[in-house]
Amino acid sequence: MQTREIAEHEIVSAWFSVATGHPETATGVWHENPHLPRRLGCGMTFDIVLTDRCLIEAAYRLLDQYEQPLGPAVVFTNLRSAAVLVPRGTGEVWYSLMAASQWPDRLPRPACLGEGHAILVPALAPRPTSGIVRWLVPPDGEQSVGGTPLLTSPAPLARCLSEACALLAPPERTPLSRAVSAVRSVLPSPKRT
Repeated sequence: MQTREIAEHEIVSAWFSVATGHPETATGVWHENPHLPRRLGCGMTFDIVLTDRCLIEAAYRLLDQYEQPLGPAVVFTNLRSAAVLVPRGTGEVWYSLMAASQWPDRLPRPACLGEGHAILVPALAPRPTSGIVRWLVPPDGEQSVGGTPLLTSPAPLARCLSEACALLAPPERTPLSRAVSAVRSVLPSPKRT
């Protein structure tokens, strides 16, 4: 697979640098080496929704199908997880959004992390061999509002994560289906002639 070079837009660099706590230093280092990944603090310019990679990939396909804007998201290649960058403050309402989306009680909910957490994101011009994190959808400096790249809206994301969960999860075994399975396991199998 060939990685194409993406020039980092000045808006994206400035936005990333605010999330470091040392904007001037970070921007200078990134200009010297544009292939460096960035360790960014959550809760400064964005929060993140963290969950299983398959769920986020499926939710992004659904968001695209429903013509919802797709903001930046990263995939951790050495883990089975991915993260979506969402507007700052999402963590304060995420529990109620997931409750409204009818997430199954039997499964752990996607987490929303804000202040006090950090995330590693790749450079927009990563080296082909750089490896523990890659962009699912990179930030787009051309689509920005007030110096902030477009982020995924949390309410549609919560709904699409729930829908993706329903599409990907095996059907829930009800007490009736368990009883039928138990009866079938003790009945003698028909003899074939």
